[in-house]
Amino acid sequence: MHRIISLAAIGLAMTVTQTASAAPGQKICTRHSTILLEQGEKAEVNGAGSSGVELLISGPAGQWIFADYNGLSAPGAGDVQVASNKTQTIVRRGQLPQIYVLYSKASRLIEGKQLTAFVSGLYLDRRPLAKPRITGTDTDKAVWNRVLLGQTGGCDLRWVPGQGLVK
Repeated sequence: MHRIISLAAIGLAMTVTQTASAAPGQKICTRHSTILLEQGEKAEVNGAGSSGVELLISGPAGQWIFADYNGLSAPGAGDVQVASNKTQTIVRRGQLPQIYVLYSKASRLIEGKQLTAFVSGLYLDRRPLAKPRITGTDTDKAVWNRVLLGQTGGCDLRWVPGQGLVK
């Protein structure tokens, strides 16, 4: 059963649901980022609005949520930095280890806020996915490494507000 949730908690409104079949390395671009899908994965718009989009990614290895959104809160007590490179820092939420927030290191702000995104094994209302790919362990790196925060070029499909995923 597919459930669509409200993204009011992060300021998003609902739009259409649309699915994209994946080929190895297929790129799905959102407003501010790109996701590289694995073989057999599909991306489905699970919620969206003018501020960003939430995608449900499903495949043989499980399901995960990606949300492209500006201005998520800074790391807090109990949050653990798990990786950093020249463009982004990845933090696992301490209170919910199935959620990773990706923070851009770019100095430019988007709409006055730091570019952020997250990947999760939970719906935004904290219900677990049926077969979560994100479990709060080191194996999660295989997922968050496929998010290219701040990059939106060379896409196979692109999220367009009000239209869903389009070629």
